[in-house]
Amino acid sequence: MQQLHGERDLNFLVDDARGKFVFKIANLQESPAILECQHQVFQRLADAQVFPGVVTALVSVNGQYIETLYDAHGNKHCCRVLPFVEGRLWADVAGSKPELLADIGQRLALLDQALAGFSHPGLERPLLWNMESALPVLDAYKPLLANATERGLVEHFESSFREHVLPVQDGLRRAIIHNDANRQNVIVDDMAERVISIIDFGDMLNIWLVVEPAIAAAYAMLDEADPMRAAQALVRGYHQTLPLEETEISLLFDLVCMRLCMSVCICAHQRRLEPGNEYLSIDEQQSWNLLDNLQRISYAEALEAMRTACRPE
Repeated sequence: MQQLHGERDLNFLVDDARGKFVFKIANLQESPAILECQHQVFQRLADAQVFPGVVTALVSVNGQYIETLYDAHGNKHCCRVLPFVEGRLWADVAGSKPELLADIGQRLALLDQALAGFSHPGLERPLLWNMESALPVLDAYKPLLANATERGLVEHFESSFREHVLPVQDGLRRAIIHNDANRQNVIVDDMAERVISIIDFGDMLNIWLVVEPAIAAAYAMLDEADPMRAAQALVRGYHQTLPLEETEISLLFDLVCMRLCMSVCICAHQRRLEPGNEYLSIDEQQSWNLLDNLQRISYAEALEAMRTACRPE
């Protein structure tokens, strides 16, 4: 049994005669309700064939998706077994092809369409990665950043978020979204041209629909020679499947930048809590580099780039 990376849960790869599986031990703070919600979502995505060939979670000998175990201290842990999805992590792909980025956008759009009308009480919980709470998160963790230059960079994008997003937030479409299509959570084929699956639904949220492509676009831009072109490819794939409204398109750049700001601030917080966990800082330097590049792009240029991505070809 091999331990796999994870932000909150303990994950283990199990390989036996029946195949490969991921044994997940949930964090003590994880609500059983959100785990039950995830399994309902898995079934919904399987029924809609969002990721063809990917099966849902396995049931225990007791016929349950979720079982409980107790550790040596008497703490109760929720445990599950999910199928291991063969493929490559998006994180292992150097220089993502436009075809792959477009397919990531399309798969996220299909995912969001499949979840239309879905609801579950488990989603009503506080979440650090909730974009609607971005400003309090920045206020709490900006003091942990290394220097005034980093704080000034975050405050630059914070100001733009206040100017463009806050006045219109109440009129934005809401949806249940994955909310974390980062490079560790997207499995691609060997040719790095299409998505096999998207994993880790622990950050699912009912929030503005446009946050979904914005988060994925933020990670698509990391380490790219032309980050705006990468974002355009992903947004185009999403928009062609699930069209964005004009107001949503106008906010994409601000939401991309806010996700990156949240990432570096939360990273500073998590590094203080777990200084030895390298996984928590996996994209930190790339995020700072990207933020530095994006501050040189005017709002008008960014807006035109996103509008171009969403125009009919």
